[in-house]
Amino acid sequence: MLICKYTRKKNAAFIPHLDMLRTVSMAVRRIGAQAGYSEGFNPHMKIFFGQPLPIGTESLAEYFCLFCDDEPQTFMQKINASLPEGVRISAAAKTEKDPNVSNLMAFADYTVILRDTVPAKKLQNAANFIKEDACVITYTQKGQEVQKDVKPLIRRIEVEGNTLRFRLSCGNRNLRADRLMAHLKKAYAIEMGYDIVKTAMYDEHEKNLDDLFFGGGD
Repeated sequence: MLICKYTRKKNAAFIPHLDMLRTVSMAVRRIGAQAGYSEGFNPHMKIFFGQPLPIGTESLAEYFCLFCDDEPQTFMQKINASLPEGVRISAAAKTEKDPNVSNLMAFADYTVILRDTVPAKKLQNAANFIKEDACVITYTQKGQEVQKDVKPLIRRIEVEGNTLRFRLSCGNRNLRADRLMAHLKKAYAIEMGYDIVKTAMYDEHEKNLDDLFFGGGD
């Protein structure tokens, strides 16, 4: 069985989750990997992905598990030659059992890069949002306006130059970085555009998943 880490950059950030599953599954078939399949009338490849990534958010830290006996490095080289631009396997390793990435993930780091210079005081005010007694944001979900206190879901907000860095809850208790940033942009009059990149994922003890799967390296 293989655990794989992959990136989604540039146009690949706009591929919907189900299409990404199909894209990777088709690439596995094209390279002739010895993947496992479910039994029954309509067998499915035994490949399991983490939580869906919001459309438009790039990521350096997505994971999937594949029931496959191929050697990790050989598999990674072959499948990278078959994946679309922007999608690349950056690390692969054997694992004895399915780590259930969806249940394991608890926190994620995001970098928000502003496309133009923002006054430092304005960005610091946005970072201080976490110090409020309640961090209420408003967003639309399934056509309905939702108001939610997300303070328990924010581990940190930091400023570094013209960049904001978040560590947010994900998995079963999820706060999307794009929803938080949309609120900060409106509340603190941040007028220019920005790009969001997920940079790392962690378990409930805030241990990096790379350390769990790959010994700390890509």
